[in-house]
Amino acid sequence: MIIFVTPMRKLFLALLSGLLFALSWPSIGFFPLIFFAFIPLLILEKESKNGSQVFWYSFFAFFLFNIITTYWIYHATIIGAVFAFIINSALMALSFWLFHKIKTITIERIGYFSLIVLWISMEYLHLNWDLSWPWLTLGNAFATNPYIIQWYEFTGFLGGTLWVILVNLLLYRVYRFYTIFRLLSIVCIILFPIFLSLCMYFSYDYKQDNAVEVVIVQPNVDPYLEKFDIAHDLQLNNFIELAESAVTKETELLVGPETALIEGIWESQNNNYDKIQSISKLKAFQAKYPKLNIVIGANSYKLFKSSDQKSNTAREIRNENIFYDAYNSAFFLNKSGVIEVYHKTKLVPGVEKMPFPKMLDPLAKIAVDLGGTSGTLASDNYLNLFKFSRVNISPLICYESVYGEMILSEKNLITIITNDGWWKNTAGYKQHLVYASLRAIEQRKFVVRSANTGISAVVNSRGDIIKQSEWDEAVCLSSTVQLNNSITFYNRFGDYIGRLSAFVAIILLALSYVKSKLNT
Repeated sequence: MIIFVTPMRKLFLALLSGLLFALSWPSIGFFPLIFFAFIPLLILEKESKNGSQVFWYSFFAFFLFNIITTYWIYHATIIGAVFAFIINSALMALSFWLFHKIKTITIERIGYFSLIVLWISMEYLHLNWDLSWPWLTLGNAFATNPYIIQWYEFTGFLGGTLWVILVNLLLYRVYRFYTIFRLLSIVCIILFPIFLSLCMYFSYDYKQDNAVEVVIVQPNVDPYLEKFDIAHDLQLNNFIELAESAVTKETELLVGPETALIEGIWESQNNNYDKIQSISKLKAFQAKYPKLNIVIGANSYKLFKSSDQKSNTAREIRNENIFYDAYNSAFFLNKSGVIEVYHKTKLVPGVEKMPFPKMLDPLAKIAVDLGGTSGTLASDNYLNLFKFSRVNISPLICYESVYGEMILSEKNLITIITNDGWWKNTAGYKQHLVYASLRAIEQRKFVVRSANTGISAVVNSRGDIIKQSEWDEAVCLSSTVQLNNSITFYNRFGDYIGRLSAFVAIILLALSYVKSKLNT
């Protein structure tokens, strides 16, 4: 049978692939479609002899995927959204093009194997470079269905990516060379991880004797119209009033959202925050409850002494040769009176930091801000855990909850504080919510999530959302969460699938380059 490879056919295949990717994504579509999403592009690649066509048609598919799934970025920054769509699509298309080149230079089996390691390497890069944007890591596609990915505690979400690409490749083989044996093999590869996960899901039993009473506050302050226009003391009074409706004498942890305190707090090295109105009010409220500890988000600043070495993110006060750093922070008010501060480390590129500062530092002043502090933020830390009694909290701020490897082994509870109202009532805050389920499974820890505007929730260590708020409501949630001190395989070894894939990808690229030179 002769297949006429026309531009319209190629465009249709690219369009179909982009739609399959997008319509498989959380809060948008139906996850099983992800197992077919690469197949139209693989057909297109097989029928194309021109490498540039492979790149540009695949770029079109991935650009469509990016726009449909993350269109909501434009609410915060149109320019940032365009850059995110282009860069992410280009990286995906580059991975697909490199697979095509390796397949052309070597043999088919090596070529298709290279697609797996090249794609995972690209996703691993997206976890670790200045333009980090792992929102569309393929393993995230199953976030709304935690019962089928319980094995993420061993592989992390990159294991989900491996599963997706492997099934796509094998289904493509069935398309090309159909046999009943191949079809049955594919069914087993799809169903076995699901069966294994279901066994883990229904047999998993977290301890019921290590419980903590928590209260989550969702103030629901509009980040565009109210958050940075209404007086900070009025916002704090409203926060405390909400908290008082749910906090009891048995409550051990109160969690408030990202940048709940907008007073602008200068950090103290000697724990002297008595002159900070917001902190004083919180401590007065805390004193009413004997067991209460508080985790809450704030804008904070740290002044450099004249003898201190300045950081790359240091700012100057009115040309007075006085320098400081600005942070998106989580404050921890321990019931003992000690106050600790954690600074957000995974900053949003182009939003909270300017990537590649040596090249782009002059543009840092126009970085869009989603936390109330304009310009590039600092991210140094002296601690990564908040501790009280038997509780070790891993505090994550907003975007950090999209990363799995950064959570430390010492923790037994995860908190996420965020402000998802920037994306308005779109798929964005819904996707961000369900990604918390992935962290819960990977770490086998309960997650306590407080959103200023968005959805606040409690997620158990199986990834089930057991309690949540509604969008656009000011509310308090109270819940009992279980502590778990066990360490998962993924927590111990992190994104090892990404590191291994990057190593193999470099070898394949080097061998292909050498072979191409020998053949010329």
